[in-house]
Amino acid sequence: MTSTTYTILVVDDEELIRKLISTILSNLKLAYITAVNGVDALNKIKENKFDAVITDIKMPEMDGIMLTREISSQYPGLPVMVMTGFDEEYSAATAISVGAREFIKKPFSVEEFSLRLQKMIGDSETLKELKIEKDREDDINDLMNELETALEKDLESRQK
Repeated sequence: MTSTTYTILVVDDEELIRKLISTILSNLKLAYITAVNGVDALNKIKENKFDAVITDIKMPEMDGIMLTREISSQYPGLPVMVMTGFDEEYSAATAISVGAREFIKKPFSVEEFSLRLQKMIGDSETLKELKIEKDREDDINDLMNELETALEKDLESRQK
């Protein structure tokens, strides 16, 4: 999983947190782009291809819950990890209910962050593979149905 073919969007209004997460991602050999709030993040998602988003909750203009809701609606396959230092106001259940795949409370250890991120990316890859497999099966079933229909028509025309 550790490869720069993955690009992560890091969204936090605190520069120190963006730098910390950027450093962790660099150590994991993952590429990243940063955004300062939800509005900035949505603009960057329109311009770039991301494999995952890590977002803070409390931010000006558009918070992480609204951002996660927008990503889930506009980019359904894009996994989001929500992080917060304010667990009274926002719970993991709130984040998950709007589409987050992971939730982590600040302060967190580098190990916990890395494990949650790798799990989220791994789960996302598994879901992509399952979808590809299902699409292949659907294509095969569609072809089989077309063939069946063609054979039935051929049989009917021969019987006339």
